[in-house]
Amino acid sequence: MSIRLTVAVALAALAIAPAAASADGPLPPGSCATHGAAGLAYETGVNCRSVEVDGHPRRYVVYVPDRRLAEAPVVFMFHGSSGTGEQFLRISGWREQADRTGLVAVFPTGLQYRVLESGLRVTKWNEFGLRAKIDPHELPPGYPEDAPMPADDTGFVDAMLADLDSRLPIDRHRVYMSGFSNGAGFAARLSVERSTRVAAAAYSAGGLSRATEPDRAVPTYITAGTLDDRLLTRTGLAELPLDPVELLANPVLGSFVDPQLATLGLDEGDFGAVTSPTSTLLRWPAPDPLLQFRMIARLEHRYPNGDNNPAGFAAAPEFWDFFRSHRLP
Repeated sequence: MSIRLTVAVALAALAIAPAAASADGPLPPGSCATHGAAGLAYETGVNCRSVEVDGHPRRYVVYVPDRRLAEAPVVFMFHGSSGTGEQFLRISGWREQADRTGLVAVFPTGLQYRVLESGLRVTKWNEFGLRAKIDPHELPPGYPEDAPMPADDTGFVDAMLADLDSRLPIDRHRVYMSGFSNGAGFAARLSVERSTRVAAAAYSAGGLSRATEPDRAVPTYITAGTLDDRLLTRTGLAELPLDPVELLANPVLGSFVDPQLATLGLDEGDFGAVTSPTSTLLRWPAPDPLLQFRMIARLEHRYPNGDNNPAGFAAAPEFWDFFRSHRLP
């Protein structure tokens, strides 16, 4: 893969904003209006950057908190289908978590593909199996004809990490992956293909579609919601159960967890469960879990940020508690 790094930095206001404004109106806070010259240093706040991968510019947003740790952990947050990095900067809670803890949060944007099932062109990450879900002959806008299709998103992450490592004092032993839906599937793929570089992964409403053999078993935390329509349509249920026995007995939910158990080399019967009226947490193995799966009551197909589910579950602080207990050896 040929990578030529170009860097563009634009500072933006930090307040949460609603959907993007019209092309003629002002951009919402946290949006990337312009890209500056290559090679600029990171600044405190929202940094809008671009890196060229296989002859095509890829964009991402890096949030650097005012009180950054001396060697900062890095969390990548991958949006779901049709999303953008700027959107998840605003809604995921990771920017606020960076302000609280001193980590650096990265919000990349995927390329647009024509999805076969819907016929729509939407942003997607190259999770395992993406090629079968898109029209591989219709390239993303401006994408070179001789570049890999789908795009080498793993190489994109490598390029972002190289830029971060050259411009910020980051802790390469504490690089973490999070994601939502299709972005969760890509975070799971990175846990396999970059298992010696990813300290831990935690994501929502997605994951591995098949068992794999990574070089290292990456600690993983997965969440899903009882009202997630992507799962409900495959079960015939009105709502998914919180009871741990019913959860594991459901074949659809089993297929959601089984590839991860096999990938990590875990015994499916060696687990513990913690239940409450608002969620159920399963842990493999029970005493010192390498894999955790939480089912959240009344949560739809959303990345949980505390405001979008009656349980009040917020992924960013919960996932950060998980991340900070894991670092690369």
